[in-house]
Amino acid sequence: MSESFAQSAHDGKSAPTHFYSRIRFWFGLATVIALLAVAAVPTLLLLPAGSKPAPGAPPSVAITIPVSPTVAAPVAGLLAEQARRDQNAISQVLNIRANAVTAKQTDAFLQTTEQSSVDFTTKQLRLITNLNQLPLEQWDYELDGKLDGTSSLARQVRRTFGSNAQTYQVKVRYALTGFGDKPTVALRTMSFIPQGQTWKVVSDIDSGRFRQPWDENYLSVVQGPDVLMMVMGSAKPTPSLMQQASQAVAAVTTFWGSDWQRKVEIVIPASQRELGNLLRRNGADYSSLAALATAEGNGGPDDVPTNVVWVNPSGFAKINSLGRTIVLRHEILHVATGAAIPNDFPLWLEEGTAEYFGYKDSGVKQDVIAANLLQATRSGQVPTRLPTTKDFSPLNGQLDQAYEGSWWAVRYIVQTYSEQALLRVYRNALGQADPATAADRALREELGIDTAQLTAAWRASIRAAA
Repeated sequence: MSESFAQSAHDGKSAPTHFYSRIRFWFGLATVIALLAVAAVPTLLLLPAGSKPAPGAPPSVAITIPVSPTVAAPVAGLLAEQARRDQNAISQVLNIRANAVTAKQTDAFLQTTEQSSVDFTTKQLRLITNLNQLPLEQWDYELDGKLDGTSSLARQVRRTFGSNAQTYQVKVRYALTGFGDKPTVALRTMSFIPQGQTWKVVSDIDSGRFRQPWDENYLSVVQGPDVLMMVMGSAKPTPSLMQQASQAVAAVTTFWGSDWQRKVEIVIPASQRELGNLLRRNGADYSSLAALATAEGNGGPDDVPTNVVWVNPSGFAKINSLGRTIVLRHEILHVATGAAIPNDFPLWLEEGTAEYFGYKDSGVKQDVIAANLLQATRSGQVPTRLPTTKDFSPLNGQLDQAYEGSWWAVRYIVQTYSEQALLRVYRNALGQADPATAADRALREELGIDTAQLTAAWRASIRAAA
């Protein structure tokens, strides 16, 4: 998301500090000395070291004027010291800002911003208003690298606010009360300008893999013991959504085990278009999806990924209460297994297990669950391989068959071996070093078969049922 910038009351330039005046004096003095030196020897031709006069030129004397380390070192040291002071001052402003967030002090938060731009100030007010709705136990800023001239944003900020403006990549480490004992890290890009004896924020953009809901629209927050629901703008979730999500969390724990957070964040955008914007997929067609789970990890070993279930309002509205339960169970299992984290894990096992669990004990018959797969088989189009990653693209016209075929493969493992055997295969595959061969090795080690044997049995089972 790009920020718009407005000219400040100083036409984009801040009054220089005493230090900047001193630096200009140093370089000004050096220039005067150099001019005096040239004026003192008007008959001398100054040439670089080792160069010779051009042929036919009048006799001359070549003088080399080296840059003295005794002059350059103090200037470099002063610049480095000022950079450290600037960074420390900016960090202090971020500390004030962080304290304002956790204390829910709107005025103190806004005091850290440069408020000449109505647009930027309005967005900052919306941000702190949204953060005030969240049960934040922790919210800390950490400077994570200064952006130089290669950053278009940094250049834009300097053009608008002057050469003293500084832009940083910033890590925000936050934790929601009751949602685990480790914080989550979100990425932001922030710009600052010196103003008086302090610095002010002039740009604040979320820059992670996904956009943060609190940056995009006004939120209303509903919290239960194991579900935090963020409702954006005019979105109207079904009254039973919170209860269904909570029941799905409990069911996932019973099925998968307790070695996961056992809590989930659910975001409900106001529209499918807003969903695409949040996922940085503007214009993408999500009409075939009722919901999806994502995870983003920007921290270290002491942090946890941001796991979110995003509800597609238009897709979710098309299904009944049972369908919503199935979808929530499916997506929350992805959160528990870590499938929401980008990986190269075999999607037939990942999606098939989530589909199997979603439909488990629902009473929905296989002719309904795998209707497209069975119809294609009756038409002579028996699948020749297990679904691959490309088959799960939302643009795939046979996306339903990819999910149905994966469900059939997992259901076959459960019926032929057991549900516990399926879970052993899944956990074994998660522990394999090479995702490309993870499922095959897990099948061999847990069931004594390979992928080719499973595929043959799977195809035969589909043909027999069709």
